[in-house]
Amino acid sequence: MKKVYWRPKSVSRTALLLIACFAVGGLILVEAFPVQTKRPYGEDKKNASRKALEAFEMIYYARQQTRVPIDTSADPTGSGLLGLPMSSVTSLAGTLEDKQSTINPNFAAVMVQLLRDAGVKKGDVVAVGVSGSFPALNIATYAALETIQAEPIVIASASSSQWGANIPGLLWLDMERVLNEEGVFKTKSIAASIGGHADRGLRFPEDGLAEIMESIERNQLTLLESKKFEESVEKRMKLYEEKADGRPIVAYVNVGGGMVSVGRTIGKKTFGSGLNEQLPAGANELDGVMVRFSKQGLPVIHIVNIQDLAEKYGLPLEPQSMPKVGDSAVFERFEYRMPLVLAVLLIEMFLLFAFIRSDVGSRLFRKSGKRRDRSAPEPMV
Repeated sequence: MKKVYWRPKSVSRTALLLIACFAVGGLILVEAFPVQTKRPYGEDKKNASRKALEAFEMIYYARQQTRVPIDTSADPTGSGLLGLPMSSVTSLAGTLEDKQSTINPNFAAVMVQLLRDAGVKKGDVVAVGVSGSFPALNIATYAALETIQAEPIVIASASSSQWGANIPGLLWLDMERVLNEEGVFKTKSIAASIGGHADRGLRFPEDGLAEIMESIERNQLTLLESKKFEESVEKRMKLYEEKADGRPIVAYVNVGGGMVSVGRTIGKKTFGSGLNEQLPAGANELDGVMVRFSKQGLPVIHIVNIQDLAEKYGLPLEPQSMPKVGDSAVFERFEYRMPLVLAVLLIEMFLLFAFIRSDVGSRLFRKSGKRRDRSAPEPMV
């Protein structure tokens, strides 16, 4: 059976204007009075970011000791953490904008959030794979892990893509040593591969290959050498297991695009940026350190697509000055006041019902207006 309801023949322009004005006013009101909400792990995040900033400063002084000046057009913060567009130890192409966006100590807070979301707690063993491509993010990762008192086991790739740690004499392994010697970090790689094509530096010039080998040697690290991809993966997995010494590894962190770590280019693209709690669809047939840990059911933190990650956590893209610790949505964020939002919506719905569905609004304006619409409401089915 169909229902009959009454509605006015037309809706007055005054009523429509009133509804529109209230809608706009309600939107302005909601936007003007948000509530500031603190996000979890605030103290750890600030401590990690402060530690990262301290490490940045140490690398700045180390960079001053090299013969390569800081190019402020490429490195506007003057951090010294951005390298060269090309050098003898440069492995792959890299995006300058991505590298610039990493120069932010608050990425350490992002790492704290990701590690906590992965369930990492004090005393937990975390396997880590880094390269020289994102030294600032390596620092952020170390700062976060040490702040939450996890126990990282790090294997590094010594070479770097463009604009990374690709200055001869100051590769990532050298930066890591400086930070250890200055007491900023206790974390240090247990082994390193050459990196680059096939993880063996097949396309490096002789002087570049020699520089990488010298860096591994002067930093007293075990050199990982393999003739096949699968062998490289197997050696890393075995090293992680040996160093864990029977303790369970609870998560894996990959920073950058090291081929053996991510599982070649397809593995890098298959895993999402940030936390991956399960093996992604399409990754079952792949191989790589990240893939193997994920197949074991471990959460994997994949640090790639830097600008997307920065936007997600409210970090500025390509900062022109060094960001301040705590200046990010990863610490606190503004949210709408839900009671206010609901009140605006309810009033707006009432106005729409009153002036369009029923004759309440029509009667109101007939009583108050100069011109009266004497026509009766029409029945609607």
